[in-house]
Formats: sequence, C-alpha cells, structure tokens
Amino acid sequence: MSTLIQSPLVRILVAYALGVMAAMTVSEAVTELGAIAKEFHVFEHSQIGLIMSLPSLMVALGALLAGYIVDRAGDRIVLLAGAVIIVTGDLFVVAAPAFNLLLAGRIVTGIGYVLTAVAAVTLLIRITTGKQRNMAMALWSTFVPASFLLPFLSAGLADHFSNWRAAFIAHSILTLLLAAVAMVSLPRRTAEEKAQFSRTRGLRNVLRSPLTYLLGISFGADAFLQTGIISTLAPYLSKRYSVPLVDVAHWNVMAMVCNGIGCLMVGALLNRGVKAAAIGFIGLFLTGLPALAIYTLSLGFMVSIGASWLFMFGSGLLVGMWALAPVVAPSRESIGATSGLITQFTLVGVFLGPPLFIAAQSNQDPQSLAVLVISGLVVCLAGVPIWLRDVHHHPGQDSNAAKRSTLKSHS
Repeated sequence: MSTLIQSPLVRILVAYALGVMAAMTVSEAVTELGAIAKEFHVFEHSQIGLIMSLPSLMVALGALLAGYIVDRAGDRIVLLAGAVIIVTGDLFVVAAPAFNLLLAGRIVTGIGYVLTAVAAVTLLIRITTGKQRNMAMALWSTFVPASFLLPFLSAGLADHFSNWRAAFIAHSILTLLLAAVAMVSLPRRTAEEKAQFSRTRGLRNVLRSPLTYLLGISFGADAFLQTGIISTLAPYLSKRYSVPLVDVAHWNVMAMVCNGIGCLMVGALLNRGVKAAAIGFIGLFLTGLPALAIYTLSLGFMVSIGASWLFMFGSGLLVGMWALAPVVAPSRESIGATSGLITQFTLVGVFLGPPLFIAAQSNQDPQSLAVLVISGLVVCLAGVPIWLRDVHHHPGQDSNAAKRSTLKSHS
C-alpha cells in the first residue's frame, strides 16, 4: 500500500488534486452567490462578485511572493500549510456573522490558494522529468476548469441541506483528506533540488522581458472571459429561458470537461507540428463567436448550452498556451519566475471577470455583456507575438549558446 501511494502517478495526481482544491476556493462560491447575498442582504452586484473573486485577487497580488516562500521553505511544506490555511478560511466563512467578516474569510482562503497553487506546480516540476513532465504540465493547465466541476456537480447539495455553508464544509473536508494523503505520498526536497527548483531565480530578467507580460496579459484576458461568463451564465440562462438554476449548473459540468479537453489538445497539436498561431486564432474564434451569440441572439436553452460548451473548448485552447511559457522565459533558470509572473496576470483576469460581468448582467442589457466579451477578445491578441514564435525556440538557449561561443573564441 505504501509503495502504491508513493508511486509517481499517485504523487502527480495528489499534487494536482490539491491545486484543484486551491482553485476551487473561487468556484466553490459560484452556485451559492444568490443564497449568500440573500442571507446578508447584499444588493450591490459588484460586492456579490467579490465573494467569488477575492481569493483570486490574493493570487494576483502574491504569486511571486508565494514563489519566494516556496523557494525558501520548500514546496511540500508550503503545499500542506496552504491546504490548512484554505480550510481555516472556509471555516471562517462558515462561521461569519456579518458580510464583511465573510469577505475577510475569503481573503484568508485566497492566501491558502496562492500558497497551495504555487507550491503544487513547483512540486510537479520537481518530481517529474521528460515526457512525464510534459504530461504533468498539460494536466496542470486544466486545474482551473477542473475546479468548477465539483461545484456544478454538487449544485443541489446546499439546497438539500437548506444551507449554502454545506458547500464550504464539503470543500474543507476534501482538502483535509487530500492533505493527509499528501503528507504520506509527497517527497521532501533533496539538497540538490533546493538549488535547482527555484521559483524566483532570474526574476530581474523576467521582469524586464516584454514577452512574459504579453503572454500573461493574454492569459488574463481569457481568464476574465472564462470566469466572468461562467459566473453569470447559469442565472442568465435560467432567467431568460425559465429553467431551474440548479439544472443549468449541472449542464455546465460538460462545459468544464470541454475546457479541459481544449487545454490537453494544445500539447498534442503542438507535438504534431501544428503552429501555435493557428491554435490561438482558432481558439479566439471558438471563444468569441459562441459567447456573443449567447448574449445577443435568442438561441433557445439547449442551443445556448451547446454554445457555452463550444466557448469553453475555445477558451481551453487559449489556456493550453501555457505550453509556450518556456518560449518567453529569458533563461532555463527563470522558468519558475516566468510562470509566477504569468500566473499573477492570469489571476488579475480571474479577479476582474465575475464582478464586471455580474454588474453588466444587472443592467439587463445584452449589449453590455457583448462589449465585455469583445474587449476581452481584443486583449487576448496580446499573445499573438508569442504565438508566431517557434515553439521550440527558447530565448535563454540563444543567450547561453552565444556565451559558450564567446568563451570558445577566447580559449
């Protein structure tokens, strides 16, 4: 049993699952926003959006700092500490007697999110190599859409217990169980690994790299669209087509699956020689057209659901461009810092999406939602300069090669 639980596959899945639990700190609230707002008498739509997006703000502000902590303390211990903080935040939310205290609990949960997510991806890089690492990174790119699966599947849980707190308690229990498995299965860093797997090496060069910012901004725009639409889609379709809210949430499960398929397909397509630019532009088309159709046309309920699946698949193609992160890294040693900075931009989009889309939806004007969709698509184009580069071209390799050539000429 101990051999099985410490197998490479189990270790990858446990680290990934904790990353999903971390991202679920955002999505766990998506089906409970109405009930929370009703209990605390919150009528300002931007405040309702904060319930969902506050944890992502912590990641947007603190990914690089979390990387520094992981570098100093170790990925395993930070991963476990982050899980404990997530549970603490959830319990704080459950016990909150006032709305402001509930938001404070969401901030605590967000601190756990950023620590757990950064530690999880660092640990995955550390314990994998070669093709196994490629598989692990492809899997990792699905951790945000995967985090929406359980909330949508369990959308009726809170109704069953007649209390929205049931969703947060269930998330806490799952997180604790996975942390217990992680304590047994995940290995500590060796002395060599402490020097090799730093999230903050080459940070100065990363902060000076315009390509890193462009890729991060593109991811942030896609995350803005994805989280904004997914946070408003169920109430929008429920009201427009007179369908029970829980039923719409359950249909959204397939949307998350489609998003994960899109993420995983990017790696397979790039390995088969498909140009990144082709994948990116197809992703933009499949993201934008269905989203605009949902808000501007009277498609009917099931056609709208199908359009949402197509939207999430296209968005998955854009998210899967995580495969291009090494392309924008100034050097091999700075890939960790590069992914940290890209993560921060991504989570800025996650933070902004729900409150802005919820506010636009409250206007009961589909044009407001369409403007947000078009704006997000335009900003996604920031990734075009990276899409057009050779996927096998790493800037750091060129500089290293130049240095070796210079050394040889002087020897």
